[in-house]
Amino acid sequence: MDKYISSDALLLFRKTVDDLLPIPDDDFEKLANILKYKKYTKGQVVLQEAKVCRYFWFICKGSFRIYSVENGVQINVNFFFEKNIASDFISLRHGIPSNFFIEAMEDSEVLAACKPDFTPVLNFSNSLIQLSANFFKESYFKELEHSNSFKLLNSEERYKFLQDTHPKYLQRIPLTYLASYLGMSRKTLSRIRSNIQ
Repeated sequence: MDKYISSDALLLFRKTVDDLLPIPDDDFEKLANILKYKKYTKGQVVLQEAKVCRYFWFICKGSFRIYSVENGVQINVNFFFEKNIASDFISLRHGIPSNFFIEAMEDSEVLAACKPDFTPVLNFSNSLIQLSANFFKESYFKELEHSNSFKLLNSEERYKFLQDTHPKYLQRIPLTYLASYLGMSRKTLSRIRSNIQ
């Protein structure tokens, strides 16, 4: 195991894993042994667009954002905070160039795992296979929820929904990033916020 991983970071990772699916100690140890401790500064690019994603990152402290650039405009598609696992999972799984950038939105500390290291581990036992399945099931429902909000809710309703379901987004994400995530201009988001408060 990476000697730079603190016991607090490992405990946080264990709790997050157990929330998805309690697994035997032996399986968790195999998972923990492939993790590396990394630090990123605010604004540091973790993954470049057009590069193949080879890692997942478990966030112990800080936050990441994933975004694309369309006609010179950044479109934010997801945010990751403490106890989240961040990656471009399509690029990671299929070994294809990413359509996205991943960037540290704040100074961040993470536990990272590289695909050649984690692939044999995640296939090691039924509990680890089930853990992966549970993770992707939760991720799918989160993505579906966000996608449906664009189909079913107007701009103000989308903001209120985010306020109710993910209040930390409103506290920690810069307004410009939040506006593009919600599919509106910063001016529209500012007006909605002032109307609601």
